Amino acid sequence: MLLLRALFQPLVRMLALRNLRADRFGAMAALLGVALGAATVNVVLILDVGTRAVEAKSFVTNPDLPVFTEQTVTLRGLRPDGQPTSAADAQEETHEDYEIMRSAIRLGSLSAFLVGALIVFFTFNVAVERRRREIALLRSAGALPPQVAAVFVLEALVLGVGGAALGLLASIPLAYLAAKAGITTTGRARIPLHAIRLPWSAMLLVCGTGALTALLGVLRPVREALRVDIARALRPRFLEGGAEQRRRMRGVTLLALPFMVLVYGLLRPFFQESVPLFAFFVLEAGLVCAAFLAAIVFVPDLVARLGAVAVRLAPRRWAAERLLLQRRVQHSGHELAWSVGGVMMVFALLLALHIATAALKQEVSAWAGRALAPYTFFYPDEPLGHAERMLPALPPRLVAARFSGRTPWPNVVYAAPADELRALAEATARPESIALSRRFGPGKAIVSTMMARRYDVGPGDQLEVGGRAGVRRFEVVGVTDDLGYVHAPGAYRNLRTYAVIEAADFPVISPYATAIGHTVAVADPETGAAAARGGPETPPWGELLAGVPQARDVRMLTGVEVEAIRRKATGRDFVIFDMILGFTTVLAAIGVANQMVLALHARRRELALQRVLGMTAGQVRRMVLMEGALVGALGGVLAVLLGVPLGSAALGALRTVSTFEVEFSIPPEYGVLTALGATAVALGASFYPARTAGRSNAAESVQYE
Repeated sequence: MLLLRALFQPLVRMLALRNLRADRFGAMAALLGVALGAATVNVVLILDVGTRAVEAKSFVTNPDLPVFTEQTVTLRGLRPDGQPTSAADAQEETHEDYEIMRSAIRLGSLSAFLVGALIVFFTFNVAVERRRREIALLRSAGALPPQVAAVFVLEALVLGVGGAALGLLASIPLAYLAAKAGITTTGRARIPLHAIRLPWSAMLLVCGTGALTALLGVLRPVREALRVDIARALRPRFLEGGAEQRRRMRGVTLLALPFMVLVYGLLRPFFQESVPLFAFFVLEAGLVCAAFLAAIVFVPDLVARLGAVAVRLAPRRWAAERLLLQRRVQHSGHELAWSVGGVMMVFALLLALHIATAALKQEVSAWAGRALAPYTFFYPDEPLGHAERMLPALPPRLVAARFSGRTPWPNVVYAAPADELRALAEATARPESIALSRRFGPGKAIVSTMMARRYDVGPGDQLEVGGRAGVRRFEVVGVTDDLGYVHAPGAYRNLRTYAVIEAADFPVISPYATAIGHTVAVADPETGAAAARGGPETPPWGELLAGVPQARDVRMLTGVEVEAIRRKATGRDFVIFDMILGFTTVLAAIGVANQMVLALHARRRELALQRVLGMTAGQVRRMVLMEGALVGALGGVLAVLLGVPLGSAALGALRTVSTFEVEFSIPPEYGVLTALGATAVALGASFYPARTAGRSNAAESVQYE
């Protein structure tokens, strides 16, 4: 109650506003920390609500709508003895990846909120620490502890509420701009601007949490400051702060983190078997986030140990700057840990994201090399159209196979003449495809790898196809992606899940699919023969198809073009993560600049004495820039060390919850670019502090002592 009363006293308001004006840069950094953190989370919430609203209109994209099986064939896997296989639920399997992606995006948005919170906590910790003498003077002049605390609490309320309001207002236009750029939380559809809905209750909760973060950031520093020894705080000191303030980790902390990792590693297989995939992903993501945050505990000691080594890499002609920076790292390196930790977090997430994106694109390329590279595809714009009318215009050397239309999702089956499919396989000169095509015929089926996983079938098993035209069982003669794919508009995973039957068996799917000739796949025998001798598999389609006239209702895409479309779509799915990490990078830069400004303000008498002893303004600026580069370099190196295992863990989770065959690999340039990017961001953020330090008045700063 005393604190609440003190908040409304004129003296408290005057002191709070004076402090905010005196620390304009720190106040602005804390305000932006709350605002950008809250805005990032709110933008994701708005886009997610808009994505759900758009996707709710179709059972293909809405996991809450039942699949209308009467609109497509029914499928069932059977063993040779007639026993049914354990098939996965098509609807759950299709939507689970996207639901997990939506959850990952929401978790990712918290990275910006966390960095913003770190800025707020660091700002108030340093601000209260720096005002210990002011607090001691107020106490000695008769101010009560609640009155002193109220000054800082009022500052936190102003910055927290102001930042939350700014974040709330900024999130709305940012969400509209993101939607206009085609950013969604699943990548399956665009959000029309008129379909955007604002989840006010969730947005206000986020902003309220942001304001509360600012308040929580000041409570502990104020409580510790009020316990200060007034006489000691008022005693003149040349240097404030020092090695005595360093907080080292206890040995038990060092042991607890690897022990937690070991325990979970041993129990992970049991979790994976006993909980649903989505629950397993949430558990995995929560533990990864906990381990990620726990890694920050190591940063202060790493900065103290690695920083002194890194400073020695600076040019020798800057001997004075190197020496002073080395002494600062040795005695006050813990002060740099806030900035290094923020840079490490942001760029570790960025590296892990790009490792996952690169793995998915590589998965697309590996699949495309088998299913797309030797072919060109013709398909109509209209569901009832036919692409076979383009066949007379093709060069005589090309071989074509006609396919029927696809039965609707989720059970995709289409038909093709066995002789044409065999000719297509022989044109590619792939022995496995040729052997498979020769086993194909009436009563036989070829299934893709994803269809085989869904229904747990393999060569020798049976695939039962039913519908309004009756029920028919087909022997599975092969599981492959090399033969039988034809392109059509649709989601990547859906297009890769199909079965091919012979044209003579088309009547069983005829109520649901367009007749043979709807789509066409084309191959070049001469290129296939050359590929068998070790040459490239991709035909020179530009030359071969130069004379083929274009049709308004028939599209033509080469395998290379389809691969490019799929790789681009994969990258587009992760654009929202780039947006989130873009905001987080801005916050990290603000945090670095804020830390340096606050540190320079606390060291103003130290810098002034250095100027009096002969350092030039240019040398002071250079020393500050070197400190910024050191923060970026250390943060970048630690980001690589943390981001690589984080990316590996992300791919492990992806393999667990999806059927994609992603493999961990990191291009060498990724680590270099991460370290350079972190250094560039921190160095850029240090220009303003360096400029401010170079303009300081040495005489005015020294006269206090």
